[in-house]
Amino acid sequence: MTEAKQPFWRRLPVWFPFAVFAVSRLFVWVAATYLSRYQIPLPIGTANIRIFYPTPADPGYNAVMTGWDGQWYRVIAEQGYPAVLPRVGWGGIDMNPWAFFPVFPMTAGLVMKVTGLPFTVVAPVLSTLIGFVAMHMLFKLVDQAVGRWEAIVAVVATCFFIASPAFSASYTESTALLGVVTVLWLLRRRQYWWVVLALLVLSLSRNVVIAMVPVIVAHWVVRWRTGDEGEHPVRLRVGLGALAAYAGALTWLWPTIVTIATDTPNAYNDTMLAWNIETKIKLYLWWNLLYDYWGVFGQVAGVLGVAAFAWFMLSRHSWRWGPEIWGWAGAYPAYIILVTSTTPSRVRYALLAFPMTLVIAWFLQLRWWRRYRYWLLGLIVVVGAAQMWWWTEHYLVIENLTDDLYP
Repeated sequence: MTEAKQPFWRRLPVWFPFAVFAVSRLFVWVAATYLSRYQIPLPIGTANIRIFYPTPADPGYNAVMTGWDGQWYRVIAEQGYPAVLPRVGWGGIDMNPWAFFPVFPMTAGLVMKVTGLPFTVVAPVLSTLIGFVAMHMLFKLVDQAVGRWEAIVAVVATCFFIASPAFSASYTESTALLGVVTVLWLLRRRQYWWVVLALLVLSLSRNVVIAMVPVIVAHWVVRWRTGDEGEHPVRLRVGLGALAAYAGALTWLWPTIVTIATDTPNAYNDTMLAWNIETKIKLYLWWNLLYDYWGVFGQVAGVLGVAAFAWFMLSRHSWRWGPEIWGWAGAYPAYIILVTSTTPSRVRYALLAFPMTLVIAWFLQLRWWRRYRYWLLGLIVVVGAAQMWWWTEHYLVIENLTDDLYP
């Protein structure tokens, strides 16, 4: 019986990503539940960290998965965004909920109103459920664009990536991944009006929509170079140009909303400054980080790593991914290096760089160890699970307040 003739739930693109993600979520639940016993009590007024919702020692799974920035999302879900920006003593804007994009917390708030359940239950469950859909879409995208083996590796490596516990936490990783793969899938299917809507949702989920501009350009260039512009090439070029401009303009949608809602010029940027996050090119931070960790050797290794990745991206090995995945594979890592800070959150940001898993898939297919590729993929699961345990212990569970570790 062919896969198409099988019942929906028995098809590999359905059950496989669901099963892998379920196993990884079960592991996260065990890890967070066990490690929560080491979390210290966090009363209001605790030094070095903002505490809005105090918790006792050993608070359990739900409290661990809704800590850190999850508290801000809880404020949004329960109270909404403030009309007046809070100020610190010297007059600058203080930390406030406007730094966080609305799709996830507002959805959580809506679910809370409908079900009557508390945020500490709704947020982890919602994040996990969105993660299930994201993994299904990820598998479908890679399976159709590249191949079955690559789709298997993409899902397994993403589910067992070191920071993947964030897919079950009160964070936007699940929402953002679903948004990214949905945009790429719709773009590949040339459903451009749906791409318009998906880009809008993505722009209100996570500040990454600017990285979609090179993706749209790559999509158009391939259609042009292959003579696949349809009966109205000029109309297509203008439309895709407008779509790329639209994606770029959406970068300023949320900052504009914040300015209008608070009647405060530059409100979003000033809010981000409260976290010492500046809206400027940050390449020098990564250059300095390499030196701080490994000296000149680290900087040389960094340059060689970028050069090796650029070579791979210009080779036939990556071209077969299709312009959409290929474009994201180049644009998003560049976005991370140029725009984001070198805080520990950089590991969590890498969850959206799923095309890197396709490099792993290619590597495991090399003739030297092709026959062992499934064993090596299993080894990736084991190593990834150990790293996920470590990340949960050091980045989600708060064992002390002396380490400068933020998830």
